[in-house]
Amino acid sequence: MEDQNYGNDQEPRIPGGQENYPAEPFLEDRNVSMPPPVPPRPEHTIDDIPPLKPGNWLWQSIVATILCCLPFGIVGIIYAAKVDSLYYNGQYAESEQAAKKARLWTILAFVAGLVYVIVTVILFATGNIPDYMENIIENNASGYNF
Repeated sequence: MEDQNYGNDQEPRIPGGQENYPAEPFLEDRNVSMPPPVPPRPEHTIDDIPPLKPGNWLWQSIVATILCCLPFGIVGIIYAAKVDSLYYNGQYAESEQAAKKARLWTILAFVAGLVYVIVTVILFATGNIPDYMENIIENNASGYNF
């Protein structure tokens, strides 16, 4: 008598009539590649959007330093250089404060330069500049004869 568990084309059967089939065939056996899973998109809120980058006042500070008032212009350049680095590091409030300080010091440098020019023009126009210069020389003389 032939054994009924073995046929020409059939897999061996488990006694009791239960067949041994895997629940899911391996993907490698079928040569099918699954696409990577797509992560869910996060919900964007207003809080996720950064504020606009404030103006850094760099070129204005440089012009004010060269043409108007060196000390105030340098302080303006220092604050202007901080604006972009703070903004791109996510420190938006600090970036805004640095922009406001750069603006303040740059405007102060322009005003100081403007006041200097106005005073100089007034002194030249009134003819008081030679007397003013003589007073400076006499008051600051160190004892040497000129």
